[in-house]
Amino acid sequence: MTVKKYKWVPVIEEYRCNGCRECVLACGPRCFEIVGNVAVLTKPDICGSEEHCIAPCPVGVIHMAWVEMEGDFDLQRGKWRNV
Repeated sequence: MTVKKYKWVPVIEEYRCNGCRECVLACGPRCFEIVGNVAVLTKPDICGSEEHCIAPCPVGVIHMAWVEMEGDFDLQRGKWRNV
């Protein structure tokens, strides 16, 4: 039996993102980048799931969700990546 593993990470509604960079600036570990004028969580492995990126978004396109990942599940940190 395979057990799915998940991490609590910010998810961006890409089609509504205006590329303002507010989430990039608010993220202490620098997990976000602007790619093609859209915010992208490029480093989920270092995301601390602290939700600092949500409030600064002027268009409200960031929310937290449990996303299927691979990584160090005991520590909730480390080499995470989307499955």
